[in-house]
Amino acid sequence: MKNKAAIVLSLTIALTTAGFCLPQTAHGAQSTGTTSTIVSAHPLTGIKKLQTGNINAVILGDSIAVSQGASDPEATGWDSDLSDILAKLYPHKIIWDNKASSGTLVDYCLQRAEEIDSSADAVFICVGRNDRNFYTSTQFCLKYAQLVRLIKQKAPQADIFCIVEPPMVSSDESLFEGIRSAITIVCLNNNGVNLLDAWSAFPTDQTALADVLVDGLHPKDTGYRLMSNYICKQLVTKINSNN
Repeated sequence: MKNKAAIVLSLTIALTTAGFCLPQTAHGAQSTGTTSTIVSAHPLTGIKKLQTGNINAVILGDSIAVSQGASDPEATGWDSDLSDILAKLYPHKIIWDNKASSGTLVDYCLQRAEEIDSSADAVFICVGRNDRNFYTSTQFCLKYAQLVRLIKQKAPQADIFCIVEPPMVSSDESLFEGIRSAITIVCLNNNGVNLLDAWSAFPTDQTALADVLVDGLHPKDTGYRLMSNYICKQLVTKINSNN
């Protein structure tokens, strides 16, 4: 616990120093929640738009973002599965633009984010597992915050969803715990940025975890179903909320 607290403190200090950690609250707001309120007379934006029409969603990330390990990523990957579940709840669909690539780091996300069209309704970031071997948690945190800022510039109306990738079979996940904390801190300090802690949807027992991973790292179909079910619950809550 002491190590985790130290990580969180160092990340917060680093972000504050870099100017990334200031909560973006609108002037005159009554709370520190999201700055926009959905009113019936106004068109819906972001993921909420799924209630009234199709939405354009971008995926940035690494091998888990492209559902490596699934038997058929286009049919049993987390994004495909998520689309199928949401299609049963809403009359419209998600049109995906997956810009992710296996084996990449947050730097690759920064490159591909430059391509995001201003019409994007949602952007899903799914990266960090590889970065743990290349960056300290503070270095990653700063790059991740930079990525969020870039996405906001490219697609101001888009909802941003930050996915914490699943755990892996390992006796020591301390390096990835730092990545997880970094993603959480960036989400907490940026309005319109939503944490999707898919890590928490997976078993903590190593044997049970191995059963839903194909190679100790990448989920198999059952693992991606855990991931998509978790994400779906979070999205439905946001879509059906009044703010």
